[in-house]
Amino acid sequence: MLPFFSIEQCNTPTSIAEEQQRHDPQKTLEQGFQDTLDEEQNNSPDLLPSPPHSFRGEDAQATVEAPAKRRRLVDGLRPPQTSSKRPIGSVSARKQLLDDNIALTHDSTPRQLQSDSRALPQRRNAVAMRTWKTPRSATTLIASIWKNIYGSIRIGPPATFEQCDIALSTCDINNMNRETFSQINTICLKASQLSTSARALEAIIQAHWMDCYYVRIKVIAAENSRLSPTEAKMAGLGEACSALGWTHKELRNRMTIWRGYKEIKDAGGWVSLVFAGSGIYSTCKYRIGFEDGLIQRLSKLQTCIEVAADTLHPDWRRLLAIVGQSTQQRYTGHPHDWVVSADKTATSLASTYQQWDPKFSFDHLEECIIDSCWQDRDPRQVYSGDIYTCSECGQQQSEYLQNNRCQCFPSLIPSARPAPAPVQVGRCPRGKNNGLFARCGIERGAAVGEFVGLVTSGVEGMDVMLSGHGHDQYQIYQRRTGNYTRFINHSCAPNSQFTKFVWLGIERIMVVSKGIEPGMEITVDYSSSYWTDLEKECLCGESCCPYNQSRTLSVPTQA
Repeated sequence: MLPFFSIEQCNTPTSIAEEQQRHDPQKTLEQGFQDTLDEEQNNSPDLLPSPPHSFRGEDAQATVEAPAKRRRLVDGLRPPQTSSKRPIGSVSARKQLLDDNIALTHDSTPRQLQSDSRALPQRRNAVAMRTWKTPRSATTLIASIWKNIYGSIRIGPPATFEQCDIALSTCDINNMNRETFSQINTICLKASQLSTSARALEAIIQAHWMDCYYVRIKVIAAENSRLSPTEAKMAGLGEACSALGWTHKELRNRMTIWRGYKEIKDAGGWVSLVFAGSGIYSTCKYRIGFEDGLIQRLSKLQTCIEVAADTLHPDWRRLLAIVGQSTQQRYTGHPHDWVVSADKTATSLASTYQQWDPKFSFDHLEECIIDSCWQDRDPRQVYSGDIYTCSECGQQQSEYLQNNRCQCFPSLIPSARPAPAPVQVGRCPRGKNNGLFARCGIERGAAVGEFVGLVTSGVEGMDVMLSGHGHDQYQIYQRRTGNYTRFINHSCAPNSQFTKFVWLGIERIMVVSKGIEPGMEITVDYSSSYWTDLEKECLCGESCCPYNQSRTLSVPTQA
């Protein structure tokens, strides 16, 4: 059973007053602006400087206070929004929420995780998180494979537009109402699916052609033993040129690319070839990454890629029927029902918990479910302020994408969740059993996902998430139901953290990235309240870990 976490007490400062004094930018900004004004007035008496907040066009107090309070609630992770307007009551609301968080820590018991309330979490930026364009490499192709698997485009046998019940001729451009525009969007999506599937089918056939070409050379050499290997190759090349109508030079140029397709297929399986995307052409033409470990990396990732492709794109193997390969799925069910490992194998999730719970099962949820102990009442409900106005950015929140203006955590919008989270459950070293691994980079401030489970109360001796406000203290329990955040392990040097966020009047617990690179294990700090009086050893392996008893240094005795 993996440990669980608590939201309120991750490295909480010893004193709120000290923390605010240490990180309060208002005093620093006001003093700096005052020094600047004094200097300008002394040097140029006729010059009348504009107030320090004039470039924002807002009230000075709101301009100075808002950034500090906003960063405290969201833990300084998300990038600032373009709008600088904030609701009048948002500052007091955030103070009340912070006071509630502190009050919860006094009654906390072991194995209760709490959200992080630090204003400025210290962390290093991920090296790969850069805004400038980087040259193509082996990493670029692998990232493209994962992006296409976890994208919104479904890959399967390509259908023609005749098979789609929609035609462009039925869409009147002079009458572009919502229904007509929706039809255009559907046609655009169908065209993208058709193009992607056709491109994958072309790569499959061309890689298979190389296999057939090499077999044909062996047959020609066996039929005429007088031919040298080079002469046998030229004979096979001549047969192909005669059938295709190309010159030797044209075919050899294409074979350079097709040979790369074959090498990728042999190392990473057909799945790597299918989901590589359009970038595979230039990768194979210029041999990008082939000398940089591309083949070895694809070989190690083949099982991981197949698990994700089979569970998210169940029809992709039907493309292989044209080359006589099996179209049977190897991995079925939910993507997180499988646990991948470094030894190129995948096992069922239930089998990894057999030694602790022979009847283990796990139901994957999209939203939290409320336990009957709350009598049809949601304890996460926040009753202060306008529920349709975000307390962070001040923008309108809506469950409909076309009406929503809040971009703090877009994944919370029901209509904006077409693509699954790019994460996989995998085996961990040092006896940690399972963990959660990122397959695509998750930029600093972006949501890894919402902490989803059974909203209950009164659970003791089990791993739960503790949260709430006022007298409505609740727990989120994930032993049998939840989502992939259930498999996030603790680390004393984590790359993500828990953050509270109110969406449409309901308090949500979000896992927010501090900068996660592809392939990294996603970790959080379970908070000190989790480890209090807990007879368990931390297995994070970090040098700064205070919870690993085996790291305790013995004091040498004097001679």
